[in-house]
Amino acid sequence: MSALRQAFALTLVFLGVLLATGLLADVSIRANLNQTIDNELLDKFDQIKTDLSRGATYQSIAGSYQSESEHFSVDEFISFKSDTGKIYGYPIPDLYGETGFINLAPYYFHEDEEDEESGEHVESETSWRAYVGRVPGGTLVVGASLRTRNQLLNTLPYAFLFSGGVMMLITLGGGLWFGWRAQRRLSKITHALDQIAAGDLTTRIAPQDCKDDLDILSVKLDDTTQRLATTLQQVRDLSVNIAHDLKTPLTRLRAQLEQTQEQNLKGISDAEGVAAALRKTDELLEVFDALLRISRIQSGERKKQFQQLQLDTLANEVAEIYQAVIEETGRSFSLEINEATTINADRVLLIQALANLIENALRHTPQDAQVTLFVSGNTLGLRDNGPGIPVEFYPRVLEPMFRMEKSRSTPGAGLGLALVKAIADLHQAELILSAPASGSGLSIEFVFAKEQTGAN
Repeated sequence: MSALRQAFALTLVFLGVLLATGLLADVSIRANLNQTIDNELLDKFDQIKTDLSRGATYQSIAGSYQSESEHFSVDEFISFKSDTGKIYGYPIPDLYGETGFINLAPYYFHEDEEDEESGEHVESETSWRAYVGRVPGGTLVVGASLRTRNQLLNTLPYAFLFSGGVMMLITLGGGLWFGWRAQRRLSKITHALDQIAAGDLTTRIAPQDCKDDLDILSVKLDDTTQRLATTLQQVRDLSVNIAHDLKTPLTRLRAQLEQTQEQNLKGISDAEGVAAALRKTDELLEVFDALLRISRIQSGERKKQFQQLQLDTLANEVAEIYQAVIEETGRSFSLEINEATTINADRVLLIQALANLIENALRHTPQDAQVTLFVSGNTLGLRDNGPGIPVEFYPRVLEPMFRMEKSRSTPGAGLGLALVKAIADLHQAELILSAPASGSGLSIEFVFAKEQTGAN
């Protein structure tokens, strides 16, 4: 259902609710008015009964409500018939034998009212409400005109129709305007999604200011499109890098195999050539194996092997394994631990990640460099004082197969830090690259989320 049809349907629902509310209000107002009139009649009856018990005469009480004339000109009356048969006030023969509340038709009285058009006095069609009851010495009838009540009740439908009509027009107009506005924005989103589906990932639909849910949805769609574009670009870059990294060793392998074949044709055994070919084959297999490891880690299967792990214990274990290896290269090694926490993690993968970082440090730092493994709260990391990495390359070096050295002549396939990034994502840890406080070198930190940590 379009937004316009929804707005129209909601307007019809509002109209139905308004009509139902009007009917309920009419019933409630009628009941309240009738109850108010009955209460006033009862109060008047009790007041007159009290006055009579205090010595007031029927003549004085009746005279205060109406004149001796034949026609009524007031909105209330009383009538009293004594036990001896004498009547005071306006005579109503049919009522003296009744008890309780009674509705009286207009013909009970000769009441005059002024015609609004001609100005002449005409006989009124106003009905009355009366209460009949016993008082000392006779029967008392107290009555009240229903003119004001009837006028109010006759006005109510018109008031409801007018106010309801105005509200309906305002609601319909507002609903259609909002519906048209929402439909236009939804159409824009739909068109953008069609463009994205057609391959145009540069399409953006979010406004500058977020004001409602549709704006938030637009922002989310733009974020998703941006991430999709980034992912596709990474896939393209990965494909190009894989092609470059595989083409060179495959070309060398082919050349080595051709040389070995020529030697064999000459009857010369080339064991060294075969060994070189095997080494190149192993290098290719290592690349594919690293890619498969990254893929398996990104699938999340290793989360089943998570267990409680103390960061200081992990750091000590890695230091015990790699300190000697680092120092044998002439570099210095130190371990810093400050208020370590416990995390829910895969021990083997974290050791693998730290091993990759140490290998990178050994590969890219001078022999007199300082390598430091550190733990601080929920942070685990490695830093060195080597040449470091330019800040603009921080995001790129975490991508698979990315290498800053464009000639790609040095050992390695650019998968070490990509594997570290995959392990960090698996643990919902933020991987932060920065320069140490000394200003040179590189610091790589795992910052584990709170839900992954616990007090130690």
